[in-house]
Amino acid sequence: MKSLFTLLVLSSTALADGGWRFSAGYAPMVGLKSEFSGFGNFTNPFPVPAPAPTGSFIYQNGSVQTDVSGNAGNATTFFSYTSAAQIAGGSLSFTTLSGNLPQAGNAAENAIAAAAGFEFSGYLELGAVKLPFLRDQNTTWGIKLGYQFANTDIHNSDTLSSSLGTITDGYTLAGGGPFPPAPYNGPFNGFGPLLNTAGVTRTVDANGTTATLAGSRNLLVNLHILQFGSYLDIPVAEKLDLMLEGGFLLGIASGEYDFSTTVSVPGYAPQTSSGKGSRNRVLPGFYVGLGLRCPITQRLSLQASARYQYMRPFDITTNGSTASLNFDSAFVLSLAAVWKF
Repeated sequence: MKSLFTLLVLSSTALADGGWRFSAGYAPMVGLKSEFSGFGNFTNPFPVPAPAPTGSFIYQNGSVQTDVSGNAGNATTFFSYTSAAQIAGGSLSFTTLSGNLPQAGNAAENAIAAAAGFEFSGYLELGAVKLPFLRDQNTTWGIKLGYQFANTDIHNSDTLSSSLGTITDGYTLAGGGPFPPAPYNGPFNGFGPLLNTAGVTRTVDANGTTATLAGSRNLLVNLHILQFGSYLDIPVAEKLDLMLEGGFLLGIASGEYDFSTTVSVPGYAPQTSSGKGSRNRVLPGFYVGLGLRCPITQRLSLQASARYQYMRPFDITTNGSTASLNFDSAFVLSLAAVWKF
């Protein structure tokens, strides 16, 4: 109770002596980082099961299917292929992807500056303070209440690449002999060259082909930040004060994220995925900083300051893709006019 009473007395004295001062100024936020992930998807349109004497196999460049005989003798006439390049060493090769490409793509943007930023602050002087290393200085301390607005509009259009595995299955003709010329579509009725469906050779290449991911990612975030802290004013010259400050933050973030990505794989039709989402979130944090204040008149001053300002990361997820805004290395550079009442 005694401490509370002392604080009230100091506050009342400060108000009576005109201890409030207010500032307004430009306050951009720099050093922000963003990351976009999971924005590319590709589904193999020709999935091939494990080789077997009977069954239907649809490849990117042909097919091997069951004919009217049910592939009697582990052979079928019902096969097709598209290019003579598939024939080598007495074997007919078919290819397809070994799997899908789910949520691929990761891009980052560093050293981002807020597109707009301003702040208003109120400083209430609470009295003099004696510091051991500044015995002769008229050092004062007080509390600070502030509001800051910042806006980020981040665009990323990096073109990326990702590896995809491939499967190559090799077949031979029953009884040998030359393959029919390409392109070839064998009949279902069992009359035609017979392709062996047993003894298929399979080769799997984990990095057999490269997918290209092209598109755009856009993240828009509006930040409303409340500051609660204290400050220390230290005179360093006749008309120059050094201000040390620190305290807590409460940010309210409102954001929108949209993306569109086209994944292209050689020999396949491109596939596009997209999404759009929004989110609001409260971001607690803290700040520390220093500034210089120079009086222009008895009531008007100019103040320049820099502060490190950390808040919890902000992220939005839509259709499997996430956009994040990170404040680990964020700084606020402020230039303000200060009016004393």
